[in-house]
Amino acid sequence: MKRLFLFLVLLLSFATIQAQTAGEGIDVTHYEIHVGDFDFANRTLQGETHIEFTVTANNITTIVLELKSLTVSDVDCDFTDVQSFSQEGDFLTINLAEALVANENATLIMRYGGNTFSETWGGVEWDDPNYVYNLGVGFDSQPHNLGKTWFPCVDNFTDKATYDVYVTTTNDKKAICGGEFVETIDNGDGTSTWHWMTPQEIATYHISFAVGEYDLWEDVYHGIERDIPIEVYAKPSQMNNVPGTFVHIKEIIGYFEQILGPYPFNRIGYVSTKKGCMEHTDNIAFASSIINGNTGGEEYVAHELSHMWSGNLVTCAEAGDMWLNEGFAQFWGAFYRSGVYGEADYQNTMSTMVNNAVNNWQTNQSHWLPINNMPLDLTYDSDVIYNRGAVIVSTMMNYMGRENFLAAMRQYFQQYAYQTATSELLCEALTQYSGIDMHDFFDTYVYSAGMPSLYASIISVNPVGSQYEVTLDLRYQHIGDTHIGQSNGYDITFIGPDFQMATERVEWDGLHGETTVTLDFSPLGVVGDIANGWLDGKTQKIFMLKSTSMSNFARFRVQPETLTDSVFVAIENHLVGPYDDPLIPYLTMSSKHFWTVNRYDFGEATVTGMIDFTSGSENDIIHSVNDSATVLYRRNASEAWHEIEHTWYPGSTWKNGRLVFEDFQPGDYAIAVWDKASLKLDEHLEQGKAMQLYPNPAKGRVNVSWGEPSDGQIRIISAEGKELQRVEYKQVRNVEIVTSGLPQGWCTVVRLDKDGKVMETEKLIIK
Repeated sequence: MKRLFLFLVLLLSFATIQAQTAGEGIDVTHYEIHVGDFDFANRTLQGETHIEFTVTANNITTIVLELKSLTVSDVDCDFTDVQSFSQEGDFLTINLAEALVANENATLIMRYGGNTFSETWGGVEWDDPNYVYNLGVGFDSQPHNLGKTWFPCVDNFTDKATYDVYVTTTNDKKAICGGEFVETIDNGDGTSTWHWMTPQEIATYHISFAVGEYDLWEDVYHGIERDIPIEVYAKPSQMNNVPGTFVHIKEIIGYFEQILGPYPFNRIGYVSTKKGCMEHTDNIAFASSIINGNTGGEEYVAHELSHMWSGNLVTCAEAGDMWLNEGFAQFWGAFYRSGVYGEADYQNTMSTMVNNAVNNWQTNQSHWLPINNMPLDLTYDSDVIYNRGAVIVSTMMNYMGRENFLAAMRQYFQQYAYQTATSELLCEALTQYSGIDMHDFFDTYVYSAGMPSLYASIISVNPVGSQYEVTLDLRYQHIGDTHIGQSNGYDITFIGPDFQMATERVEWDGLHGETTVTLDFSPLGVVGDIANGWLDGKTQKIFMLKSTSMSNFARFRVQPETLTDSVFVAIENHLVGPYDDPLIPYLTMSSKHFWTVNRYDFGEATVTGMIDFTSGSENDIIHSVNDSATVLYRRNASEAWHEIEHTWYPGSTWKNGRLVFEDFQPGDYAIAVWDKASLKLDEHLEQGKAMQLYPNPAKGRVNVSWGEPSDGQIRIISAEGKELQRVEYKQVRNVEIVTSGLPQGWCTVVRLDKDGKVMETEKLIIK
């Protein structure tokens, strides 16, 4: 057992060394790949690959390449003899008879064949009896690059090269590859060889082949620099569906050229594959199921095409930075809608993406690591890399301004064309090209786990001549990390009494800031990021209520009881606890979320508000029957949190319930719980720890009593947070307070000690 263990250790060590040295000392400049002799029954192929390279170090006698599953039968070198070669795992080690020195050029020729490798998704796929193709990455394999599954190569992101690919197949099939079509040679034996050439330098996982019974649908796009062929290879049974699926392909590529720059490759190509989609250069593997005659899968058409810039033209240098490929492509795959379907359509699409990304945090927090250094098992996670990455890009665009962002991205693609990039390089490039310092932004959104929570609320509104100076309370909190953001930027929309809207950019450093903006109207409220395109620690939805039907979002419900026209409602669900806890004894506010709700009525309306709660969703505060849920409200940051009058929806329990409040008003809402055990146990009365109000409801006067004689004061606070009455007391255990003349409704009675410390609070209804 010890000898076996030692052997395994040595084997693993060898594989590690090989993985570290594959391609070391050489720079591959060109691949000439020949594949054929496809055996569909046994899933084998035969190949020969010529690798042209330049030596980058002195005295190179050993070259390590990668080849997975296939077996090499022969290796030659045009510069010197091959002394020996061997295969261990995915690595091919070639020992040369003479040493190569720096700047020398040489060519290796390798012949190989056998059973091909595939996994859940990736490698060489054999579909049906007549189709075989490669997918350049594997979701299970680590590292993910799978160019090595059909030719020997340096299979990483950084060693890019040009390609000639020759695929030989029977005459009843076509061989479709990346690059430009050169020719088809009839071999006179029932087979033909298809030759394709890629003159641009691309990574090994971007070159491709697909063999099968394909028909061609073609068109031409008149680009900003040249005419570009559009070629879609599909199965004969799908050909009638192709025009409907690709109906907007010219508009999509036209928009991408406008915002990203000229198309960087040879043709706009798609090929139907049972599995997909994969951004092979000029030859996108496209899932057959999406070629259905409609535009239901058009986002994939756009996403994969945008990879020709984000991923293929400029490639992430390491898998940990996969968001540079997939996050950007996911964003472009939504942003194209602004050019094809209009701005409102794009904003709705992005708003849904933002809400989905933020909601994912609640169920998948452990995966929200810094997005620039993601572990290999998460680099193709659709929520963590694709959607979160897309929302970070959207936030980046909003932070920089759309035109600044797009202009900087065009320069970035031009400057680093056919090269690789890192998050750090992108940050420096955007800073340089836009003149906007992006370092703090990247610190917050890219290099930190989790996400920021951004929030703004009105403190005061002061008329100044015909205008109004509005002072805002600005808050930052980082969800899932200890990071404190600097150079925080946010778009705030003010809503006026005649439904005027004005959007202002606010900026601050750190956790808390204040700023003053000048408006032409006195705002009724503010909505942060009204288009919902920022990763700002909240989900959001806007309703235009036109009937008495109930609408709901994030467990906040609104139902018009009467309306003469319509009601605008914007609900923001912040995934942090309220910033200003009132610190009332025996009252605990949710630490997980609160709502900001804006309302504007067109005509007359009464609207009931409701909040749903469960012991699961509010598990930070609701634990047992002793916890009694309540609703806290404040109009804005100028007002203290306080309870509002509410009822319980029929069937509600302490565990699952709905709190109902009539004709709700704009402002902030939060769930809190009273600890009934602490408030109502008899021993607290005996020890002087519980306050009693009687009668309650009060008609003209109320008696307030507590346990032990003491000094202090009683304050009565209205539901709007205003102090209605204050009574001082000295060495007594009860006082009588006249309530006649006070506003009717709910209020809060607060008892403070002589030092002003809150001792107890209780709800009171004044009749």
